[in-house]
Amino acid sequence: MRIAVFGAGGRIGQLVVAKALCHGHDVLAAVHKTPLAHEHPRLAKSQGDVRDLDFVRSVVKGADAVAFALSSGSGARAHLHEAGIANVVQAMAENDVSRLAVVSAAGTFARADHRLSLAYRAWIAAAMGAIYDDLEAMERRIMATGLAWTIVRPYGLTDDPPTGHYRVSLDGSLLPKASRIPRGDVASLLVKALETDTYYRRAAVVAT
Repeated sequence: MRIAVFGAGGRIGQLVVAKALCHGHDVLAAVHKTPLAHEHPRLAKSQGDVRDLDFVRSVVKGADAVAFALSSGSGARAHLHEAGIANVVQAMAENDVSRLAVVSAAGTFARADHRLSLAYRAWIAAAMGAIYDDLEAMERRIMATGLAWTIVRPYGLTDDPPTGHYRVSLDGSLLPKASRIPRGDVASLLVKALETDTYYRRAAVVAT
């Protein structure tokens, strides 16, 4: 399978690229400014802005599946996730590509839910409101399509080694006593979502 990875220079995106290559896939890694040091015979790289439709078309053309793993920190560019996914969805439709896996965040559409810790809710309210607005707009666009999509909503991301033993809620509901998950586990789930139908048209909340 040939997988186009948007956000390939980010901390999750780099791990998605590595995991996809490890599983034998060909990868086209799309980065904005952060260079991707990874080198591999089945890896091609492309630099551009996900808000540029022509760039997105050039990345998606010839792909069998798309992983969208933009960093939340990139939200400083207003409406980045919504604008980017709009271009990705259009390019996928033009190129008859149906499989899509996207990173969002736990608490999307439920940012005041008491199953989130008080600290997590306070963090969203104080620092992440605009980013959550953007993520929710992105998810609405995805869910309105007929694509074979999966949305992965991780809890607080860490750089700890991946555990391989994470919990997943397949109906979008929040997980009890959850707060963290290694980025490596999120990357693994994203690639798995492209390889199987387990997470077909699901918003999967994930934590260790």
